[in-house]
Amino acid sequence: MGELLHSLSAVLLVVLMMAIGYAFGRLGYMKKEHKQLIVKLIVNVGVPAVCFNNILGKISKELLSDAGAIMLLPMLSMAATLAIAFALRRILRIEPSKAGGFIVMCGLSNSLFIGLPMNRSLFGEAGVPFVMAYYVINTALFWTVGCALLQRSGSCGEKQTLLKTLKRIATPPLIALVVCVPLLLIGFKPPKILLDLSSYLGSIVTPLALLYVGYLLYETGLKSMRMTRDMAIVLVMRYIVAPGIMLGLCRLFGFTGTGEGVFIIEAAMPVMTQSVVVSSSCGADEQYVAQGMSISTLACFVSIPLIMMVISTL
Repeated sequence: MGELLHSLSAVLLVVLMMAIGYAFGRLGYMKKEHKQLIVKLIVNVGVPAVCFNNILGKISKELLSDAGAIMLLPMLSMAATLAIAFALRRILRIEPSKAGGFIVMCGLSNSLFIGLPMNRSLFGEAGVPFVMAYYVINTALFWTVGCALLQRSGSCGEKQTLLKTLKRIATPPLIALVVCVPLLLIGFKPPKILLDLSSYLGSIVTPLALLYVGYLLYETGLKSMRMTRDMAIVLVMRYIVAPGIMLGLCRLFGFTGTGEGVFIIEAAMPVMTQSVVVSSSCGADEQYVAQGMSISTLACFVSIPLIMMVISTL
């Protein structure tokens, strides 16, 4: 019962912050032109600060020695869900303009904008390193496989070159990880003022990310959401199949504790917000992906407490 109450409390906190973002959109306080600034603050400032503070201030070399296994599990899990999504796309005969969006919605999750705040609420700062590991794999697959699929479904003729792919993957959070891990290995101890600064800057991630997602729900429009066959399958993939695969892999590899819980919750996150943006730029069915993002985001507030109940009984 205590685990359920904790999960409900964490989810309620996330819901309330998203509700404020939705209200800000409805009242006209937050507008379309503000979105780019919010994303830049989160991705270019907040998340790198979280990486710096956690890696150089809280992570031990012992945890880092397990980095190979920590990166392998998300990779195997996402490869499996993407493979299932590919098969479902053929079985269900999803039309070409929606095929890429369907596979991306089923196979990849919102590991940062909702995943990081949700896991912080559920597991505290101890879960952040595992979130970042999942985020790296999720981002790499989205900007390679996911982006290529969305482009193929769209009308744009832009080719996915190696240079463009590397530029998209080389985000500030990933750069922060690449820089901070070697510093940890050589025993670098940052000055207290830098750790304090990174702590303050990192604290903007949770509220800003949830305000942003709340505004996206307003922008998409709750009334436009319809539960179709495709959306029902996306929900099954996101909240049953993906976390189930991750649970099985964690048990197979003997990976338990906080890391297991974080990975299962990360696997059970909604559709990526970036997939809507890329769909729009590529001429794919943006409304289809936006609908999946909205429905799956609302559904996660019911599914996450249930998943946490299952985790607590295992």
